[in-house]
Amino acid sequence: MSRRTGAAAALPRPVGVAYAPGMRIGAGRFKHAELPPAGPGVRPVPARLRQSLFTVIEPWVAGAAVLDLCAGVGGLGLEALSRGASRVVLVDVDPAPLGALKRWVDHRGLASEVAVVRADARRGGWPPGPYDLVFLDPPFDAWEGAPGIVPFLERAVAQLAPEGLVVLKTPGDAVVPEDPRWVLRTVRRQGEVAYALVSEK
Repeated sequence: MSRRTGAAAALPRPVGVAYAPGMRIGAGRFKHAELPPAGPGVRPVPARLRQSLFTVIEPWVAGAAVLDLCAGVGGLGLEALSRGASRVVLVDVDPAPLGALKRWVDHRGLASEVAVVRADARRGGWPPGPYDLVFLDPPFDAWEGAPGIVPFLERAVAQLAPEGLVVLKTPGDAVVPEDPRWVLRTVRRQGEVAYALVSEK
């Protein structure tokens, strides 16, 4: 049985969940499964950038405990689950995307593998780690002024297991601030967005 025609990916759409064309999981157990959008404010990671990202972070994914902060449609956390992560926590402060994500998870019977939590990414309130992978996609206005991105990033880095990794989505021209608590490993840019890989010092 191919992954595309597997039972999980082939389920009919649940009632009350809208979908946007092209927003799909790219590989693994739920390959081609559509992701629920969460309204006009959502900025999903472009498919090509997501594919490039997962090629780089592949060694961290299998069996990983994953925290997806400012999860939006859950594209990064659910992609990690599809590619072999053991458990995923999806966190957002906005109830609209969380409702859609909860229906998506429940429809596929994934409640034992995926938690959907309403919380502020700067303040905590999700199941305690440590986490092998932390995805962080803060609002772009978090890059403006002080304290800016620092409260988001310090909270994310604090969740890491030894050798864990924070994957930070940034505007294409943003600069990740230096801090004695973390080290910037690499940055990959594509158009107006980029991702930075950050680890604990």
